Order: sequence, then C-alpha cells, then structure tokens
Amino acid sequence: MAHQLLTPQQEIRTDRLVLTPLTPADIDDVHAVFSDARTWGHLPSGRHADRATTVDLVQRKIGGRARHGLGSWTVRTTDGAFVGVGGVDMTAARVWNLGYRLAPAAWGQGYASEVAAAAIDQAHRTAPCVPVTGRVLTSNPASAAVLRKAGLSLVWQGPASVAVPDGVLGQVWTDRELADDQFAWLVRNA
Repeated sequence: MAHQLLTPQQEIRTDRLVLTPLTPADIDDVHAVFSDARTWGHLPSGRHADRATTVDLVQRKIGGRARHGLGSWTVRTTDGAFVGVGGVDMTAARVWNLGYRLAPAAWGQGYASEVAAAAIDQAHRTAPCVPVTGRVLTSNPASAAVLRKAGLSLVWQGPASVAVPDGVLGQVWTDRELADDQFAWLVRNA
C-alpha cells in the first residue's frame, strides 16, 4: 500500500464537518486539544504534557492509516474551524477502535455522533468483516451515549486497565460478536 502522503487525501464530508487524514501539519491543532485538561476530565493521566507526545500520536495514526487504509481524521467544520480528532484505528486485536477527542467549544453539538457515524461507515467499507469497537470509562457517560447512538452494544464492564478513581470502571462496546482473543485483548486494554 502506498504511503498516505504520496496518495491523494481522502476527504469525507458530513452535514457539518470535513474529515481529512491527519498530517504533520495538524500537530499544533491536535496538541491544543490533547493538552487541554478539560478534554481529559475522565482520565487526567492521559493529558499530553508535551508536544513530543502529540507528535508521536500523530505519527502512529498516520502509520496506521498507511497500513490499514483507514485511520483517524482531523475534524473541522465546513467553514474550516478545527474541532478535534476522530475516527477509527486498527488495534493489535484486529478490531477497529472508534475514538474522538474534541475541543471543549465543540462539545454538546452532536459532532462526536457525526464523526462516529462516518467512521463506522468507512470502517464497514474498508474492512466489512472487522468489528468496530469502543472503549470508555464509566466516568465518561457522554462517550458511552455516542457509542450507543452509533449502534454499538455494551459487552463488558469491569476493572479499567488504567489508574482511575475508585468506582470508575472500563467498558467495551462493539457492533458485532467478537472472537475470544479479540474480546480478551479489549478487556485487558479497557
């Protein structure tokens, strides 16, 4: 497969958003969102404390797209305003992981649901036999609501794989039945 930077950019348009593959030119915008403590209220330890962490994230997502033909997008409104990052990325368990991180100014406007619907559609077109999954913490009910609205079902809830406050659990959601090894990997990484 040709590297994404050598091929034409794949642009997806929804009613209100323009989704384009992440590039190195997006790093500063991505860092502004990923370093904002408000976007990590449910998992403060995930916040990007330095730009190098964001550079690594963007590079990994670019590489994933090159390997699997699909990956996370830069999310902008149709007038060009940066909203955040979202889409699906292939995991080590050979399942798509649906994710998004949006700037606080974009919250509550249905953008996450719009990104989720586009991502699931593209995942089904790119690899129809590969499950689309999502992993959230119970401290982030808004993300769980997006997964539910997108058609995913909760298949597991239990101890999170990351340090979280007492009472917070991890969840695994999916759009279809998972193989045993896929399920086990998702639970280990919830």
